Amino acid sequence: MNLKINLPAVRLAGRILAVIAVINSMVLAMSSGFQAKSPNKELKLDFQLKEGRPVYSVKLGKDVILEDSSLGLVRSDSDFTHDLEVTDISKIKAVSQEYSLLHGKRSNIKHKANQRIVTLQNLQQQQMKIVFQVSDDGVAFRYEFEGSDDSGKLSINSEVTGFAFPEETKAWLHPLHDSKTGWSRGYPSYESHYVIEQPVGQPSPYAAGWAFPALFKVGQTGWVLLSETNTGKSYCGCRLGQDSTGGVYRIAFPQAAEHRGPIDPVAPSINLPFESPWRIVIIGKQLKTIVESTMATDLAEPSKITDTSFIKPGRAGWSWLRFGDNSAELKMQHNYLDMTAKLGWEYLLVDCNWDKLIGYEKIAEFAKEAKEKGVGLILWYNSNGEWNDFAMTPMNRVHTSQLRNEEFKRLKDMGIAGVKVDFFGGDKQATMQLYLDILEDAAKYNLMVNFHGATIPRGWQRTWPNMVTTEAVMGMEYVTFDQKNADQQPQHCCVLPFTRNVVAPMDFTPVVMNRRIRNVQRVTSGAFELALPVIFESGVQHFGLAPFEAEKLPQQVTQYLKTIPTAWDQTCFVAGCPAKDVVIARRKADAWYIAGINGEKEKKKLDLDLSFLPKGLNGTLITDDPAEDKLLIKDINISPDKVFNIELAPYGGFVIRCK
Repeated sequence: MNLKINLPAVRLAGRILAVIAVINSMVLAMSSGFQAKSPNKELKLDFQLKEGRPVYSVKLGKDVILEDSSLGLVRSDSDFTHDLEVTDISKIKAVSQEYSLLHGKRSNIKHKANQRIVTLQNLQQQQMKIVFQVSDDGVAFRYEFEGSDDSGKLSINSEVTGFAFPEETKAWLHPLHDSKTGWSRGYPSYESHYVIEQPVGQPSPYAAGWAFPALFKVGQTGWVLLSETNTGKSYCGCRLGQDSTGGVYRIAFPQAAEHRGPIDPVAPSINLPFESPWRIVIIGKQLKTIVESTMATDLAEPSKITDTSFIKPGRAGWSWLRFGDNSAELKMQHNYLDMTAKLGWEYLLVDCNWDKLIGYEKIAEFAKEAKEKGVGLILWYNSNGEWNDFAMTPMNRVHTSQLRNEEFKRLKDMGIAGVKVDFFGGDKQATMQLYLDILEDAAKYNLMVNFHGATIPRGWQRTWPNMVTTEAVMGMEYVTFDQKNADQQPQHCCVLPFTRNVVAPMDFTPVVMNRRIRNVQRVTSGAFELALPVIFESGVQHFGLAPFEAEKLPQQVTQYLKTIPTAWDQTCFVAGCPAKDVVIARRKADAWYIAGINGEKEKKKLDLDLSFLPKGLNGTLITDDPAEDKLLIKDINISPDKVFNIELAPYGGFVIRCK
């Protein structure tokens, strides 16, 4: 073969390719940014590299939701916050998934988003990727590092992720108490009243900052809920920092004293490859988008439990709310078991000190008796190793792997259905690992889990569906502690559906029918209380109802409590405004439950659009008698082609069951 090579032509082609590469590099450097839109084109994310610093902004339609906001991490061996250059911007990729949840606001979910990835390089030529996903209900992003390093020497020292809101924005925020404060050094426990509709930029009253989720209203443009999801064992739980000067809120790490204090570092240690939790920004023109969003589970890992047959959502009786720490004795528990069985509820929670007041041998016998009546037992545990001063028992049984597995095997052999684990006091990486270790070990022994004195779940209800509920809320127990809390309950309950309960199941422990509970006077109406199991979503709903209250309920109310589901096929936001009022409709199979509560001390007439309901629904309305402090119950039919009118009493409510 005779090859003739034209060397001048080859050299020319090489020069042309080199020039093209330089031009491409210059174009990339000059642009160093991109846009990504939601599938419906309503949301637009802009990424830019400004003077070597990565920033993003978000628009809803033509209006700014987030102004230029900082991005980046500081790793123990490198800095990815400044002096960066863009080395690659991926094409837009459409992502979609369909998945099911055993409990939650919807059973079957379809999720679609547009994804774009930017690769950044620092002066040491180390690379970090930022993955952005824009869906119709918001924006999410996370940081990624490629490579291989399992030495355990790397850590994330800080994160500069910010959320810069326009000046006219108002906020509904949850102050996070400083660590090792409060009763028995139990804080932080995510148990505070929300600051209501304050201008952005004001500092948190505590150095710990603001807890997720955080709600914002951007002028007349729309609503935003900030949170995080898919936090695993490789990171800490985050929050928003105390300072928000200029309306810029930034990610903050836990305080040094949290959980085991100096034993556990604040900076999470990582191995490569690494993916951070997702930062989620739920966005909508209306509150409907916020309340109905499933972004917290959309971005979580799928279930790690193969056989989920032991996970059964349901209702639970519970004596502690009414009678306190010493109520876990057999006579009291028998009374509650009788009530629970008569109402057809699936579970009975036996709270603290059961090991002393009843003992393991008798609780095993009681579990058999309860099972014969169709009721499973849930037992309380103190989480503590050395991070709190709570004296309630059992303690020191779930904080190490060996003890936890021994205890959980014993519970499985006893026929126990689940555990309630309390008093965690922190968000460090070590605490996240403890939460997830408990869920993993509990699944091995077919145990459901309820966390109290705890952090917010971060997508765990999908990844570990045996986590059926979590407190992380100033719930009904606080109402019983102080009249001020009781007086704030109506407003507080009208904030939670727009904030805390959006991202995960919430164990508020609702429904107290007697006006007097412990040393306080409840200000909410009876119908308000009965509406809460629909307003609040929880895989296992622990009721505050006492046997002497249950005996006096009208037959229609008893029937309602016998049928109320705790896992829903569909959730629809109907009406409301944070801290003022809220109406939510939920469906299970062909039965609809519509409930509303009034957070203000004034009568209200609501005109409700129920056009989403099927035609021909008949049901029972439970509301407040306008003349007396008692319930008004009547049969109704609902025409979805007509506006449904209802009057709410001051601090009152209503609930409708129809099919």
